[in-house]
Amino acid sequence: MTQDDGFLRLSLDQMLSMRLQHLMSGLDDDITARCGTATAISGYMEWIGIAEPQISLGWDWRLETINGVLRYVRVGLPRSNVMLVDDRLLDYGWHRNFQTLATVVDALQWREQVPLLIS
Repeated sequence: MTQDDGFLRLSLDQMLSMRLQHLMSGLDDDITARCGTATAISGYMEWIGIAEPQISLGWDWRLETINGVLRYVRVGLPRSNVMLVDDRLLDYGWHRNFQTLATVVDALQWREQVPLLIS
């Protein structure tokens, strides 16, 4: 269901049942990289639904060292054309929507794909 605001309205169950595939990803420029300073490796990903309705889910990520292990972590909230709705078809609202979509991103198997997609 869509409205004039451009969002596709889906229940959380509908969102979780959507099959998503990688559309594009890239590396951010490291504007802080200078001799003698720490550098950062970060980038972005965009995934899309492979069936109708055509959903889009994008997020930023960075490479961090956690307990001596390199890991890709999501940074901030995702971007999407999805507005989740409750059982009464009422919008989750901006903050709750993107907080919930962040948990969807975190459950996707994207971290393993980053090295292959950005090389």
